Amino acid sequence: MNNMGPVIRLEKDENIALITLNRPEKLNAFSVEMRNQLYDIILAIRDDPTVDAVVLCGEGRGFCAGADLTEFGTDPSVLQKRRIRLQMDLWEEIRRISKPIAVALHGFAVGSGLEMAMLCDFRFAAPGTKLALPEPTLGMIPAAGGTQSLPRLVYQGLALDFALGGQQITAEEAVKLRLISDIFPAVELVESTVDYMKKLVAPCPRAAKSIKSLVAHGMDMSLSQGLARERAVALRSWLNWKGNG
Repeated sequence: MNNMGPVIRLEKDENIALITLNRPEKLNAFSVEMRNQLYDIILAIRDDPTVDAVVLCGEGRGFCAGADLTEFGTDPSVLQKRRIRLQMDLWEEIRRISKPIAVALHGFAVGSGLEMAMLCDFRFAAPGTKLALPEPTLGMIPAAGGTQSLPRLVYQGLALDFALGGQQITAEEAVKLRLISDIFPAVELVESTVDYMKKLVAPCPRAAKSIKSLVAHGMDMSLSQGLARERAVALRSWLNWKGNG
Protein backbone atom coordinates (compact mmCIF):
# COMPACT_ATOMS: atom_id res chain seq x y z
CA MET A 1 0.00 0.00 0.00
CA ASN A 2 0.99 3.64 -0.40
CA ASN A 3 -0.68 6.91 0.52
CA MET A 4 -2.76 6.66 -2.66
CA GLY A 5 -4.03 3.13 -2.04
CA PRO A 6 -2.85 -0.24 -3.42
CA VAL A 7 0.28 -0.14 -5.56
CA ILE A 8 -1.67 -1.92 -8.31
CA ARG A 9 -5.18 -0.64 -8.96
CA LEU A 10 -7.81 -2.72 -10.77
CA GLU A 11 -10.94 -1.23 -12.36
CA LYS A 12 -13.36 -2.34 -15.06
CA ASP A 13 -14.76 -0.44 -18.02
CA GLU A 14 -17.55 -2.71 -19.21
CA ASN A 15 -15.75 -5.88 -20.40
CA ILE A 16 -12.25 -4.35 -20.23
CA ALA A 17 -10.04 -4.76 -17.15
CA LEU A 18 -7.97 -1.63 -16.49
CA ILE A 19 -4.81 -2.23 -14.44
CA THR A 20 -2.92 0.82 -13.17
CA LEU A 21 0.60 0.83 -11.71
CA ASN A 22 -0.04 3.09 -8.73
CA ARG A 23 3.24 4.06 -7.13
CA PRO A 24 3.68 7.53 -8.65
CA GLU A 25 5.83 8.86 -5.83
CA LYS A 26 8.46 6.29 -6.92
CA LEU A 27 7.78 6.81 -10.66
CA ASN A 28 6.06 3.40 -10.57
CA ALA A 29 9.42 1.71 -10.02
CA PHE A 30 8.57 -1.99 -9.93
CA SER A 31 8.79 -3.43 -6.43
CA VAL A 32 8.24 -6.91 -5.00
CA GLU A 33 4.91 -5.72 -3.60
CA MET A 34 3.84 -4.53 -7.05
CA ARG A 35 4.91 -7.79 -8.66
CA ASN A 36 2.97 -9.85 -6.12
CA GLN A 37 -0.19 -7.77 -6.47
CA LEU A 38 0.02 -7.74 -10.27
CA TYR A 39 0.53 -11.50 -10.35
CA ASP A 40 -2.64 -12.06 -8.31
CA ILE A 41 -4.61 -9.62 -10.46
CA ILE A 42 -3.50 -11.23 -13.73
CA LEU A 43 -4.59 -14.65 -12.46
CA ALA A 44 -7.94 -13.24 -11.34
CA ILE A 45 -8.51 -11.59 -14.73
CA ARG A 46 -7.50 -14.79 -16.51
CA ASP A 47 -10.31 -16.66 -14.74
CA ASP A 48 -12.94 -13.88 -14.85
CA PRO A 49 -15.54 -14.67 -17.55
CA THR A 50 -16.76 -11.05 -17.55
CA VAL A 51 -13.38 -9.75 -18.77
CA ASP A 52 -12.64 -9.99 -22.50
CA ALA A 53 -9.52 -7.83 -22.74
CA VAL A 54 -6.99 -5.99 -20.57
CA VAL A 55 -5.38 -2.53 -20.57
CA LEU A 56 -2.29 -1.76 -18.48
CA CYS A 57 -1.26 1.81 -17.66
CA GLY A 58 0.64 3.88 -15.09
CA GLU A 59 -0.31 6.64 -12.64
CA GLY A 60 1.64 9.88 -12.42
CA ARG A 61 4.43 11.25 -14.62
CA GLY A 62 5.33 8.03 -16.42
CA PHE A 63 4.43 4.41 -16.99
CA CYS A 64 7.30 2.71 -15.13
CA ALA A 65 10.89 3.63 -14.27
CA GLY A 66 11.98 -0.02 -14.15
CA ALA A 67 12.88 -2.19 -11.19
CA ASP A 68 13.12 -0.58 -7.76
CA LEU A 69 16.88 -0.87 -7.24
CA THR A 70 16.56 0.34 -3.63
CA GLU A 71 15.30 -3.16 -2.79
CA PHE A 72 18.61 -4.73 -3.78
CA GLY A 73 20.61 -5.76 -0.74
CA THR A 74 17.60 -5.64 1.56
CA ASP A 75 15.55 -8.50 3.03
CA PRO A 76 14.45 -10.75 1.50
CA SER A 77 17.80 -11.39 -0.17
CA VAL A 78 18.27 -11.22 -3.94
CA LEU A 79 18.45 -15.03 -4.08
CA GLN A 80 15.22 -15.38 -2.13
CA LYS A 81 13.53 -12.87 -4.43
CA ARG A 82 14.74 -14.86 -7.43
CA ARG A 83 13.26 -18.07 -5.98
CA ILE A 84 9.94 -16.29 -5.40
CA ARG A 85 10.03 -14.97 -8.96
CA LEU A 86 10.59 -18.44 -10.38
CA GLN A 87 7.63 -19.75 -8.39
CA MET A 88 5.45 -16.79 -9.47
CA ASP A 89 6.38 -16.17 -13.11
CA LEU A 90 4.52 -12.91 -13.68
CA TRP A 91 6.09 -12.23 -17.07
CA GLU A 92 5.01 -15.60 -18.43
CA GLU A 93 1.48 -15.11 -17.10
CA ILE A 94 1.28 -11.75 -18.90
CA ARG A 95 2.65 -13.21 -22.13
CA ARG A 96 0.38 -16.24 -22.16
CA ILE A 97 -2.88 -14.79 -20.81
CA SER A 98 -5.52 -15.82 -23.32
CA LYS A 99 -7.23 -12.41 -23.33
CA PRO A 100 -5.82 -9.66 -25.56
CA ILE A 101 -3.77 -7.20 -23.53
CA ALA A 102 -2.63 -3.68 -24.43
CA VAL A 103 -0.43 -1.21 -22.60
CA ALA A 104 -0.77 2.59 -22.58
CA LEU A 105 2.65 4.22 -22.16
CA HIS A 106 3.34 7.82 -21.22
CA GLY A 107 6.31 9.78 -19.96
CA PHE A 108 8.76 6.90 -19.91
CA ALA A 109 8.91 3.12 -20.00
CA VAL A 110 12.34 2.09 -18.82
CA GLY A 111 13.97 -1.26 -18.00
CA SER A 112 11.45 -3.78 -16.73
CA GLY A 113 8.72 -1.22 -17.47
CA LEU A 114 9.48 -1.48 -21.19
CA GLU A 115 10.07 -5.23 -20.91
CA MET A 116 6.63 -5.68 -19.37
CA ALA A 117 5.14 -3.61 -22.20
CA MET A 118 6.87 -5.78 -24.81
CA LEU A 119 5.15 -8.86 -23.36
CA CYS A 120 1.75 -7.30 -24.12
CA ASP A 121 0.00 -7.68 -27.47
CA PHE A 122 -0.36 -3.98 -28.29
CA ARG A 123 1.66 -0.97 -27.19
CA PHE A 124 0.20 2.53 -27.48
CA ALA A 125 2.01 5.65 -26.33
CA ALA A 126 1.60 9.36 -25.75
CA PRO A 127 3.77 11.67 -27.89
CA GLY A 128 7.36 11.96 -26.70
CA THR A 129 7.26 8.90 -24.44
CA LYS A 130 10.84 7.75 -23.77
CA LEU A 131 11.79 4.07 -24.04
CA ALA A 132 15.05 2.46 -22.92
CA LEU A 133 16.70 -0.70 -21.61
CA PRO A 134 19.47 0.81 -19.44
CA GLU A 135 20.40 -2.42 -17.61
CA PRO A 136 23.66 -3.05 -19.56
CA THR A 137 24.99 0.38 -18.56
CA LEU A 138 24.56 -0.75 -14.94
CA GLY A 139 26.30 -4.08 -15.54
CA MET A 140 22.96 -5.93 -15.52
CA ILE A 141 20.92 -8.01 -17.98
CA PRO A 142 17.36 -7.14 -19.07
CA ALA A 143 15.87 -10.15 -17.29
CA ALA A 144 12.14 -9.43 -17.42
CA GLY A 145 11.89 -11.02 -20.85
CA GLY A 146 13.58 -8.21 -22.76
CA THR A 147 16.26 -10.27 -24.50
CA GLN A 148 13.57 -12.60 -25.86
CA SER A 149 10.58 -10.34 -26.55
CA LEU A 150 12.51 -7.53 -28.28
CA PRO A 151 13.90 -9.61 -31.19
CA ARG A 152 10.40 -10.97 -31.76
CA LEU A 153 9.15 -7.41 -32.29
CA VAL A 154 12.03 -5.84 -34.24
CA TYR A 155 14.77 -7.38 -36.34
CA GLN A 156 17.61 -9.11 -34.50
CA GLY A 157 20.40 -6.64 -35.25
CA LEU A 158 18.40 -3.69 -33.98
CA ALA A 159 17.29 -5.67 -30.93
CA LEU A 160 20.89 -6.46 -30.05
CA ASP A 161 22.01 -2.87 -30.56
CA PHE A 162 19.17 -1.51 -28.42
CA ALA A 163 19.58 -4.12 -25.66
CA LEU A 164 23.37 -3.66 -25.46
CA GLY A 165 23.62 0.09 -25.95
CA GLY A 166 21.13 1.28 -23.37
CA GLN A 167 20.17 4.21 -25.60
CA GLN A 168 16.88 6.02 -25.28
CA ILE A 169 14.37 6.37 -28.11
CA THR A 170 11.06 8.20 -28.37
CA ALA A 171 7.65 6.74 -29.09
CA GLU A 172 7.76 8.35 -32.53
CA GLU A 173 10.98 6.48 -33.36
CA ALA A 174 9.55 3.29 -31.85
CA VAL A 175 6.50 3.45 -34.15
CA LYS A 176 8.82 3.38 -37.18
CA LEU A 177 10.50 0.30 -35.70
CA ARG A 178 7.05 -1.28 -35.06
CA LEU A 179 7.87 -1.49 -31.37
CA ILE A 180 4.92 0.84 -30.66
CA SER A 181 1.56 0.15 -32.31
CA ASP A 182 0.33 3.76 -32.47
CA ILE A 183 0.50 7.14 -30.77
CA PHE A 184 -2.54 8.70 -29.08
CA PRO A 185 -2.81 12.22 -27.59
CA ALA A 186 -1.70 12.16 -23.95
CA VAL A 187 -5.06 13.34 -22.57
CA GLU A 188 -6.86 10.59 -24.51
CA LEU A 189 -4.28 7.82 -24.16
CA VAL A 190 -5.98 5.47 -21.72
CA GLU A 191 -9.48 6.13 -23.05
CA SER A 192 -8.34 5.55 -26.64
CA THR A 193 -6.54 2.35 -25.68
CA VAL A 194 -9.63 1.02 -23.87
CA ASP A 195 -11.81 1.94 -26.86
CA TYR A 196 -9.41 0.15 -29.20
CA MET A 197 -9.64 -3.02 -27.14
CA LYS A 198 -13.43 -2.82 -26.93
CA LYS A 199 -13.67 -2.64 -30.74
CA LEU A 200 -11.12 -5.44 -31.11
CA VAL A 201 -13.11 -7.99 -29.10
CA ALA A 202 -16.62 -6.72 -29.90
CA PRO A 203 -17.39 -9.02 -32.88
CA CYS A 204 -16.77 -12.18 -30.86
CA PRO A 205 -14.94 -12.20 -27.51
CA ARG A 206 -14.63 -16.00 -27.60
CA ALA A 207 -12.94 -15.94 -31.02
CA ALA A 208 -10.62 -13.14 -29.90
CA LYS A 209 -9.58 -15.19 -26.89
CA SER A 210 -8.94 -18.29 -29.02
CA ILE A 211 -6.88 -16.37 -31.58
CA LYS A 212 -4.82 -14.68 -28.85
CA SER A 213 -4.17 -18.05 -27.21
CA LEU A 214 -3.11 -19.61 -30.53
CA VAL A 215 -0.68 -16.79 -31.25
CA ALA A 216 0.80 -16.72 -27.73
CA HIS A 217 1.25 -20.49 -27.41
CA GLY A 218 2.29 -20.92 -31.04
CA MET A 219 5.53 -19.07 -30.36
CA ASP A 220 6.61 -22.07 -28.29
CA MET A 221 5.79 -24.66 -30.98
CA SER A 222 7.02 -25.75 -34.36
CA LEU A 223 4.93 -24.61 -37.33
CA SER A 224 3.47 -28.10 -37.73
CA GLN A 225 2.48 -28.25 -34.05
CA GLY A 226 0.97 -24.78 -34.23
CA LEU A 227 -1.07 -25.61 -37.31
CA ALA A 228 -2.36 -28.79 -35.67
CA ARG A 229 -3.42 -26.83 -32.60
CA GLU A 230 -5.09 -24.22 -34.79
CA ARG A 231 -7.13 -26.91 -36.56
CA ALA A 232 -8.22 -28.40 -33.23
CA VAL A 233 -9.26 -25.03 -31.80
CA ALA A 234 -11.06 -24.05 -35.01
CA LEU A 235 -12.97 -27.34 -35.05
CA ARG A 236 -13.98 -26.92 -31.41
CA SER A 237 -15.08 -23.35 -32.12
CA TRP A 238 -17.15 -24.47 -35.13
CA LEU A 239 -18.83 -27.23 -33.11
CA ASN A 240 -19.68 -24.73 -30.37
CA TRP A 241 -21.08 -22.35 -32.97
CA LYS A 242 -23.20 -25.13 -34.53
CA GLY A 243 -24.40 -26.19 -31.10
CA ASN A 244 -25.55 -22.66 -30.32
CA GLY A 245 -27.02 -22.14 -33.79
